[in-house]
Amino acid sequence: MITKLTPTRSLDTIVHLKSIFARYGILELFYSDNVSQFSSQQFKDFTADYGFTHFTSSPKFAQSNGEAERHVQTVKRLLKKARDPYLALPAYRARPLSNGYSPAYLLMGRRLRTPVPQHPSQLTPDLPDNAAVTVKERERRRKDIEVFSKRHCVRELSQLAPGQPVWVTDTKTQGTVVLSHSAPRSYLVNSQTGTISRNRHHLVPLPETTIQIPSIPAHQETPQVIPEQLESPTKTTKTLTPAFTKTRFDRVVVKPHRLNL
Repeated sequence: MITKLTPTRSLDTIVHLKSIFARYGILELFYSDNVSQFSSQQFKDFTADYGFTHFTSSPKFAQSNGEAERHVQTVKRLLKKARDPYLALPAYRARPLSNGYSPAYLLMGRRLRTPVPQHPSQLTPDLPDNAAVTVKERERRRKDIEVFSKRHCVRELSQLAPGQPVWVTDTKTQGTVVLSHSAPRSYLVNSQTGTISRNRHHLVPLPETTIQIPSIPAHQETPQVIPEQLESPTKTTKTLTPAFTKTRFDRVVVKPHRLNL
């Protein structure tokens, strides 16, 4: 569903979401980024009234919301190049995915009628095989993760324990892990600016430094410090300057020989 938000306030976003829910029903899980219209108290009250769970991506880590960002980029290009966007959008929604079903078919249980000729039997409502779709989607995601990890040399980061000191790379401050966040691979960190939520990508574990003070036995007396004798005044020595000069790279400067007439 595509809507135009002008302006992008929490109240305007809630009104558009209510319109979408009135057409297609209220969803169970809502995933978004951490912009102001989704993190306000009005939106929290809206999620409680309509009874759905709101998950947010990791702050300062746009890659965690890459699926939505990529979809926005695709739709923007589609609207920019299409002569009639009201014909381009149904064609995009009717295109089959890698699992064999189109987005419209997965949502409504039927194919959309487009300017492309279709047999009437193909427009008959029919429910997709959810088990087969789930298996194909898991296999596709597994291959995507494998290709991405191999291309970018991804390594699994270790988990952080509560109370562990860390370095927050984006704010360049030191903090302490409080607990794990509801977002994937995210933690709540107590830093100098307050309690913040960051992805594991932004947290670098710091070693715990402990200073050991040596214990002195009670019967052992502390040695007395004897002041050193005053040293005789140092004699001034003349420093001999070399007959040649050197550069800062320790190379001898050779002056050119010119003809004096």
